[in-house]
Amino acid sequence: MTTDPRLQLRNKILGVLIRDARLAARMTQAECASTLGMSAGRFANIERGKRPISLPELELFAFQVDVPIDHLLGNKPLEEPEKERLPAEQLLWLRRRMVGALLRQERQKAGRTQKECAKEIAVPSSRISAYERGQTDLPLAELEVLAEFLRVPLESFLADEHGPIARKLRRDRALERFYELPNGLQEFILDPVNVQYLQTAHRLSQMSAERLRAVAEAVLEITY
Repeated sequence: MTTDPRLQLRNKILGVLIRDARLAARMTQAECASTLGMSAGRFANIERGKRPISLPELELFAFQVDVPIDHLLGNKPLEEPEKERLPAEQLLWLRRRMVGALLRQERQKAGRTQKECAKEIAVPSSRISAYERGQTDLPLAELEVLAEFLRVPLESFLADEHGPIARKLRRDRALERFYELPNGLQEFILDPVNVQYLQTAHRLSQMSAERLRAVAEAVLEITY
């Protein structure tokens, strides 16, 4: 361990930030150590500030616990956790009720009866009734068959757009779409200089066809 007080202090600060991020991700020291290819003892010493960590190791750790690298470098605080953090049991209960309500809504919209849906997945009609009231868990395999039977995409039953699960799903999908873009376009989006262009494009995308036509005519008048 280094004897330089500045390095010792920095290692301790890093250790606290790493421990905080690990606990927020609900991961054990052993799990993090395994991903980083080191012993649990060494990782524990890093958290205590007794061992240094390399930048590549820190970057991999940040990726593992889904925390911005800037936070671990001490430049960016983590977003405050949501004040309303529901227990898993209550969250599952709410989602079960919501899925049931959506199933009933889509069934009625398709003009199908509970008996027809029950026949499709070979269960009693009472089971469909229990699903729709949120009294019983609806197995995913059965939900997929019912969604196809009712001619609705499975995505229609995913978590509501304002919930924590939905936000995570949206972020993951946005990242997937971003990585599918050509490298040149990715670099353009990430360049801070181009933020104004992107904001302008976003505003234009929200305009009606009539408004866009008026803008185009105004630009032509200025040009000519």
